[in-house]
Amino acid sequence: MTHAIKNATLLVLNYDDAITFYTQKLNFILVEDVQLGDDKRWITIQAKSQPDFGLVLSLASSELQKATVGKQAGDGVAFFMQTSDTKRDYTLFSKNGVVFIQEPIEQPYGIVAIFKDLYGNKWDLIQPTP
Repeated sequence: MTHAIKNATLLVLNYDDAITFYTQKLNFILVEDVQLGDDKRWITIQAKSQPDFGLVLSLASSELQKATVGKQAGDGVAFFMQTSDTKRDYTLFSKNGVVFIQEPIEQPYGIVAIFKDLYGNKWDLIQPTP
């Protein structure tokens, strides 16, 4: 028996704003955008180089969900994006308007920079040590 994690949920306040941020600022691709009725949509995005995993953009509807937007991991890093060149992507993403709270620095595990998405979730941009 084989198991794999295919998707993870990312709570958002606005579908279209989230699609724009992830596709235009981080170069993700929009995989699915299906109307489900009652203003709900099934939206998946993914990194261009990772077709086997996607984020499902889920519209926050309850008060608890709305309060959680931007705090998917509390005050810690919620997501980890691996790259082959942190400094290159730091420059590109910065030009695209992505806000970094930590410039690229070397750590024992690689070169890492930290940015926030449009709602404030923290992301590590990591170039692993070979």
